[in-house]
Amino acid sequence: MDPISITGLVIEVSHVLSSLIRYAKTVQNAKSEVRKLSEELFALRGILEHLAAQMDEIPKWQESETSSFDHDVMARVLQTTNEFLQSLLMDLETSETKFKRLKQTLKWPFTQKQVSEHLIRLERVKSWLILVLIADHNSVDQEMQHEIRDLTNTLKEDLQIRARERNQLANRELLQWIAPVSPENSHLRASKRHRIGTGRWFVDGHLKTFLNQDENRALFLLGKSGTGKTTLFAQAADELTYMASQSQSMCLAYFYCTISDFASQNSRNVLGSLVAQLSSTVPSILDEIWTVYEKGPKNQAHRFPIELSVLEAAIIKSASEKTKVILLVDAINESHDMQLLETSLLRLASLSTNIRVLITTTSAVSSTKHHNASILNIGGKSRGDIGAFIKYRLETDDTLRTLTPEFQAEIEFTLLRNADGSFRWVQLSLDNISTQRSVRAMRQALQNLPGTLRETYANMLERINPDDWKIAHEALFWLSFSKHPLTLRSLNEIVVIEETSTTLDEDMMLVPPHILLEICQGLITEDQDGCLNLAHASVKDFLTSDWIRSSRVQYFSLDPTTADLKAMHICLTYLCLDNFARGYLTCPEDPAKLRQNHPFMTYAVNYWPQHGAPCGFGGANQDMVHKFFATRSLPGRGNYGTWMQVLLQTTASLNTIDAKAIDGTHPLYYAASFGMVPVVESILASEPDIDINAPGGRIGATAVWIASLRFNFEVVDILLRAGADPSIRDPGSKLNVLDLLRMVPTRQRNYHALRPILARPAPWKDQLKQ
Repeated sequence: MDPISITGLVIEVSHVLSSLIRYAKTVQNAKSEVRKLSEELFALRGILEHLAAQMDEIPKWQESETSSFDHDVMARVLQTTNEFLQSLLMDLETSETKFKRLKQTLKWPFTQKQVSEHLIRLERVKSWLILVLIADHNSVDQEMQHEIRDLTNTLKEDLQIRARERNQLANRELLQWIAPVSPENSHLRASKRHRIGTGRWFVDGHLKTFLNQDENRALFLLGKSGTGKTTLFAQAADELTYMASQSQSMCLAYFYCTISDFASQNSRNVLGSLVAQLSSTVPSILDEIWTVYEKGPKNQAHRFPIELSVLEAAIIKSASEKTKVILLVDAINESHDMQLLETSLLRLASLSTNIRVLITTTSAVSSTKHHNASILNIGGKSRGDIGAFIKYRLETDDTLRTLTPEFQAEIEFTLLRNADGSFRWVQLSLDNISTQRSVRAMRQALQNLPGTLRETYANMLERINPDDWKIAHEALFWLSFSKHPLTLRSLNEIVVIEETSTTLDEDMMLVPPHILLEICQGLITEDQDGCLNLAHASVKDFLTSDWIRSSRVQYFSLDPTTADLKAMHICLTYLCLDNFARGYLTCPEDPAKLRQNHPFMTYAVNYWPQHGAPCGFGGANQDMVHKFFATRSLPGRGNYGTWMQVLLQTTASLNTIDAKAIDGTHPLYYAASFGMVPVVESILASEPDIDINAPGGRIGATAVWIASLRFNFEVVDILLRAGADPSIRDPGSKLNVLDLLRMVPTRQRNYHALRPILARPAPWKDQLKQ
């Protein structure tokens, strides 16, 4: 042990305590956390001071070859303690800028989870050091030796965790860029549906065979909706996670494409998440991506999307001769980039013998032609799992487990005979039986079970009170076609909006708030984060099927071809309410209060343009857009100003800048940014004298630049034909549209589509000649 290191740690603890106390004087919402951390730090300083005073009396056992203490670990414990203290200092240091100092007075830098982790880490270090103080050669009995050894192992693991944490902290912005969507919540929901005894036929058989073979390095789990693919996928992910933790020659990454989150359906986000997960095991996977990241603009708003080719190259690099990389993607059929994503994953499996790709889907037409892919249809194979699932429910359900063995056997036989591989049908059938009030009613329910899953859903819809049909229909619509998860409060707001609504008040809201879950008869669920989801992906398949359109529950049918148009119309109706006519607000706290009081606001603001972008619309819907834009003439830019302020996420420091941006930005800029072709065309037709090169947004970029940056090439073509100048430089990145074209041979290959557009005759070329 180095006494100087211990003395240095005493000094560092004092520095951290001083910073903590100084920080506590301005932060008002973390007094208990400050007290707990202070107590632990004072205790640590006392132990270190005592240890430093005893350095001349090092016990003889420390020199023994049989010593249970690891001197290397001791040095590393001191080192990691120092690193931990330094990280605390960095979080607690006084910021140089006035804005950051203001933020410090408003926000405690640690979450509750982080505080708990810091306290646990401090406790471990203290325990280890206390053992150093009290132990000597004669008194270290076997029990204490075991305790020392266990704590030493724990500290070693903690050091590894800290190394990963530091790596993640250093890469935080980069990882947010490539992986804006996390699969954790989806995995948690899927894992909860797994029942003991199910899935072993796949995990112990097909999965291990697939991992060990050199041919068919991509495996598709194919099955109709309701056959349990996602639950089986989650079990495979858990099994592989455990295997990877026991082996240094395997690393794993998984992802879920979900119907409720549009961002999870983007191929870049899928591969980006896989790369981010792999980076915790193979940090070097980010080396090339760092090079691309550092060459880009510093402002996140001006960053180019990461290219699939860069992500693919990083994954291939991570699969060395000694490392096998396992990639899992669930419900690829839910991705709007399905073909592109599938091609990318199959390419990875082809290019490296150490990459394995597992994909679940309801359709695998293109993959059947790929030489490296095999398909496993799980419909029939899962019958044994269904039997295990039924037994589990009969043994654990509070109602079903009280039934006689004979009746339980009858239930099991009937369900197995009619399941046709559908876990979902079996689950709903058991739910229906268990809710009956008597055994006689249960027997009748068993005899009258609907023959198919769609009949089951039809029966559930029929049980909805006719007075609640409209509310239930709207709730099912939004949960089927929303582009981001919705909370119960936000869904409650939008389901009560009528086309003729001009205001929204408390008298219109559903009471009690959770009544919506009851109204929808088990077709929707609420997750641990308070977001609502369809109870199963098969619900959407049913609601959008051809069968329902001519059925007895045709009122609830949904049309995916008009869904975006309807969603855009409802969002604009909401944004045009008198509640939001005040325009942008001079008080920075008001936008936050607005979002809090009207939870659907955030969704409507961010996603009405995304719903509208792919629509070819006119008439009433186009008039709706113009009506919304026309509110710019109101004080504070009216409803348009409210939209902009929420879209820009205005803070106290940006309030003045954003007010100028809202006042000075024409709707053309945002229509171009979101790729709204009909809106761009309509604006240009109705305002022939518009300054098409006018700066917009916070930075002051042109409409043609922002459209190019976001790959809205049809809009770029329209703007260039109307006289937009692609040579004007963006103030943020210092690049122009022509520069994007020159980047084609290197990184940004998607900008290749600009070449034929820029090659066409256009007014801007004549201007350059003058």
